[in-house]
Amino acid sequence: MAIPGYIKCRKTGQSEVIGGRPYLPNVKVSICDHSSVICATLSVLFYEKNDSITRNNLTHNLVISTVTGGITNSLFRISGLSSPPYKLSFDAVLVRVFGADGMIDRDVETATLAALADKGIAPAYLGRFGNGRIEGWLDNFVTLNLSDLQSEKTSKDIAVQLANLHFGFTVPQDLNEYHNKNDPGMWKQMSNWMDQAKAISQYQSEKDDKRAKEMLDLEMVQNEIDWLRNNVISKDSDIVFAHNDLLPGNIMSHVSTGKIQLIDFEYGGINYAAFDIANHFNEYAGGASSEENGVPNYELFPSCDRQKIFITEYVESIRDASCKSQKFSLTKQEQIESLVKESQAFVLPNHLFWGLWGVNQAAVEGTKDFDYLIYAVNRFKRYFVCKESYILSSKSL
Repeated sequence: MAIPGYIKCRKTGQSEVIGGRPYLPNVKVSICDHSSVICATLSVLFYEKNDSITRNNLTHNLVISTVTGGITNSLFRISGLSSPPYKLSFDAVLVRVFGADGMIDRDVETATLAALADKGIAPAYLGRFGNGRIEGWLDNFVTLNLSDLQSEKTSKDIAVQLANLHFGFTVPQDLNEYHNKNDPGMWKQMSNWMDQAKAISQYQSEKDDKRAKEMLDLEMVQNEIDWLRNNVISKDSDIVFAHNDLLPGNIMSHVSTGKIQLIDFEYGGINYAAFDIANHFNEYAGGASSEENGVPNYELFPSCDRQKIFITEYVESIRDASCKSQKFSLTKQEQIESLVKESQAFVLPNHLFWGLWGVNQAAVEGTKDFDYLIYAVNRFKRYFVCKESYILSSKSL
């Protein structure tokens, strides 16, 4: 099994091939030292070959550049790998150096990524080192930005890929204990993040200590989570393997064909399908980039008509893929209307979910490069705006 394999490697300090990819637990990099990033990359890629390549050709024909757009992790592109002396079948890789220490189980995440890559849903996964991993570089793909989400065609294409993830991927048997099909992760994750947030004794600056005390009311957030669980979220919602973080930065498009590729599954897991859709709709507003610095623009939130267009494409994709193997209790139109209502309900817990994430990130990463506290507060504030709207619409039914 993948997870015990990772644990064993760390205990023994020995590198091994796990799930067909090398894991080098003692090889760690500093994001300020590009030579260490290159060395770790070559150590992984040439794990089963003579390591003189990593010793003697550390920078030969290789170019390293920083990839922008990541908040949780530090990302680098290393190119030149198809040239001598490396002569690989690909020229570039993506190096991901992990951030968000303690907030993501990297063993489960990496084993799951390997399974997604094997199914062609995620980009290639090539191996792992102590504090990061190597992934395939997507040639001729560009990351989407907020304005791209306003394109109806792009929105439909994303819906198709999300449907393919939800109903085209089955968690491998050896990972079932980490992805319980009967236990949607939304509640468990919020509970864990709430416990972590309540345990914060201090932030990384006195200024943040003061701001957190003035701006945060975690007991109120906990009360809202309880209210949602008891009064809003249906126990009959479809449960799938969800991405859970489908913001523009985690979606790429081919420059010529427009093909959509989902990336960065680090928050992926068993969850409600409608949560994943609601999360994507919330991401129309942005706020998670360094430029936006924690301030979403909810004027960009998709209209009811645009939500329905997305969900219609999603439902049609599901029904087309399942037409020979599954019978549906609802008509297509009934399924669309039901999922529209469900996703509108899941907009609420999604705000609390990422608000709690922001609180913990503020403590772990600080707020110098990105104001996680402001992001958390804005998500909590938006929750109450959406709650009021939800209650009013429910009374009108």
